[in-house]
Amino acid sequence: MQKIQSYLYPNRIIVTADLAGFTTEYKNVYQRNVKIYNGVDNVIEFDVKNADQKRIDLTTLRQLELNVMDSQGNELSNSPYALRTTAITGIAKTVIPQDDLSELSAQFLKYSITALDSDSNNIVLYTDTRFGAVGTMELVGDATPVFKNDQVYTEFTQEINFMGNVINHSSAIPCKFYEAEKTNSLIFEIEIKGFQGQIYLEGTTDMTISVNSYLNAPQLYPTTIATPTTTIVRWVNVPVNDFNYFRVSWVNSSVYNITSTNTSGAIGSVEKITISS
Repeated sequence: MQKIQSYLYPNRIIVTADLAGFTTEYKNVYQRNVKIYNGVDNVIEFDVKNADQKRIDLTTLRQLELNVMDSQGNELSNSPYALRTTAITGIAKTVIPQDDLSELSAQFLKYSITALDSDSNNIVLYTDTRFGAVGTMELVGDATPVFKNDQVYTEFTQEINFMGNVINHSSAIPCKFYEAEKTNSLIFEIEIKGFQGQIYLEGTTDMTISVNSYLNAPQLYPTTIATPTTTIVRWVNVPVNDFNYFRVSWVNSSVYNITSTNTSGAIGSVEKITISS
């Protein structure tokens, strides 16, 4: 039988306020990174001490704030975060809401803590005992189950077949993933603008994509647009079956250009393709 231990303790970071203006003697051997996660509200506590490693009365400071930045120094949209004092002397806390991290991928962030002292000087609290003003905050990833993100395609390729017709393609769309619950079907949404022609789906069982992957692929869900139309073409519950990749293909109708006897133009365009499960 396996036993898994878990621990409940605050995400508490020791910071130093050099209010007296002299060098601290206490040196940390190791200063850990702050770890935060997607999918949860991250409560972070700060233990504010002076150079003698004694907690200070936070009522002597005003506008205690946590600044969170990316590696280039750009702030998170809702940074800075106000630090609230607690009933425990020297302890302040703040929350980085899950919504603020929902669009961010795992990465290393930077943070600093600033405040106004009793003389209204804008001071920095040191994140380590070697007077480093900027600490490291690691956004590890998701701490809770997540929904699979939609696949969105806006750039496409063209080829000319043996009959001289221009055929447009999306890139290869993977339909099998490493996941806890197998994907059995997909939903396709193709946004078209003033389009006239035919749109269809192709699938391949190849494990890797090559120039021959769709050579004999059948045309699935052929959709003919008889007149120039702006709409969203939807294919719902498309079964994955044995396919490993799909691609959306289309052929535009052409219009004769009376200003040039050798020119024809495609009618309309495919703007975006979105795939969800």
